[in-house]
Amino acid sequence: MKLYNNLVDKYLYGDLDVAEMQRFEQKMDSDYELKNDFLLYSEINKAILEEDVMMLRNKIDTIHKHSERSMLFSLKRLDRRFYYAAASVALLIATGSIVYNTNKPAMDNNAIYNKYFTPYDVSVTYRSGNEEVDLILISALEKYENENYKDAVILFEQVIHKRASDMAANLYSGISLMETEKYKKATNSFQTIITNNNNLFIEQAKWYLALCYIKTNQNNKAIVILNELVSHDSYYKQPAKKVLKDLN
Repeated sequence: MKLYNNLVDKYLYGDLDVAEMQRFEQKMDSDYELKNDFLLYSEINKAILEEDVMMLRNKIDTIHKHSERSMLFSLKRLDRRFYYAAASVALLIATGSIVYNTNKPAMDNNAIYNKYFTPYDVSVTYRSGNEEVDLILISALEKYENENYKDAVILFEQVIHKRASDMAANLYSGISLMETEKYKKATNSFQTIITNNNNLFIEQAKWYLALCYIKTNQNNKAIVILNELVSHDSYYKQPAKKVLKDLN
């Protein structure tokens, strides 16, 4: 494993989509070396932004003392870009001219939405039953997987009309509506799931509902939902933190 690899970099800076973040976090659970690289990289990244750049060395020393891997690093062996970044910050502090402003342009709502929205994978399995509603649902899911969202919406609505308690159909219908830019109707689908309060799709519904609110410039509503995801040990906890950061 190469230290400070590109994947860790993209994860820390929010350049992975939701599915890629999930795969990365699953890999960290089983890859001890990747997890240690991630922790070390995170601390270095934080240290560079602190007022006293000398804290960078102290943080690295502390990490190494508590690391189960016997790694010996010095600033000379850090990734070159971090060495130069630290030196630049030190120079600015010395001259009294440092200004803590990244000058990074704020992201608008459309950019945030496009950065984080990705359709939810089909994760439910339905038996091919004889009931008409089951056949319609299977057809709807096939349309969804083939990105034929317009036809999928029509079929999902037929399923929901016949079986309103099918929360999976509500979820995929809502996402299909997002793909066809019918955000108001999509919010209704996700709110139905959340108010049901007895199903496996509440977290997913909250995530997509927050994105709908962002897309329609209802940031206050989005922030409330995102904070709910952050406050629980949810799969969407880390993505929600990143969205909140972008909104602020």
